[in-house]
Amino acid sequence: MTPVAIVAGAGGGGRATSVALARRGYYVVILDAHPEPAEDALLDVVDAGGAGEGHAVDLLDLEATSALRADLATRLGRVDVIVHLVGGWRGSAGVDADAVQNWRALHPPIVDTLAILTAVFNDDLQKAPAGRAFMVTSTAASRPTAGNVAYASAKAAAEAWMAGLAHAWRDTSAASVVVAVKALLTDAMQDAEPEKDFTGYTHVTVLGEAIAEAAAGPVENGSRLDLTAAGYSPA
Repeated sequence: MTPVAIVAGAGGGGRATSVALARRGYYVVILDAHPEPAEDALLDVVDAGGAGEGHAVDLLDLEATSALRADLATRLGRVDVIVHLVGGWRGSAGVDADAVQNWRALHPPIVDTLAILTAVFNDDLQKAPAGRAFMVTSTAASRPTAGNVAYASAKAAAEAWMAGLAHAWRDTSAASVVVAVKALLTDAMQDAEPEKDFTGYTHVTVLGEAIAEAAAGPVENGSRLDLTAAGYSPA
């Protein structure tokens, strides 16, 4: 039976990761809040010779996410990998009222979607031969500043959730993995600002290949995959 990977978030990182997983033989289910990005990402998968499907789903809706899970279980029979690439970024001048509003805005997409996704598919990943859950974090989580305190705090909370997931899976073959980057880079970003120094950024192609390799191979539960030194050029 073909292994199944769910990629939540159809931005640059999600599209590159979907392609990398498809090239390793995964049937890729791409999720996004809007249909167009999911459909565009699916076209990339098909163009790469892979197979999959795209869905518009509100990952803040526990019932909708559970309904999707039931549908996938009926049709596909398994879920082996989940990759969480849902988020956003908002900065502030300092630790002020704007920072509080930023926290309120960022917590749902960064933390709540991760919590719902992993809770809904928890049993599936534990039953898989090698279940994997990946969450992409930022180095800002461990080095917050006044200007990014809300974003850094949300990422740190998401990392804590992944650590709790790792503890829940301590006696299973499943693995919870945090993937760390400074920031992600796409070709479009480079084209838009060719003079900008992107040192320290991780190209989405590098991200996708690293996640796909870890998904298909041995990886330690509760581990951290640091891509901050991977460079900003595609591998």
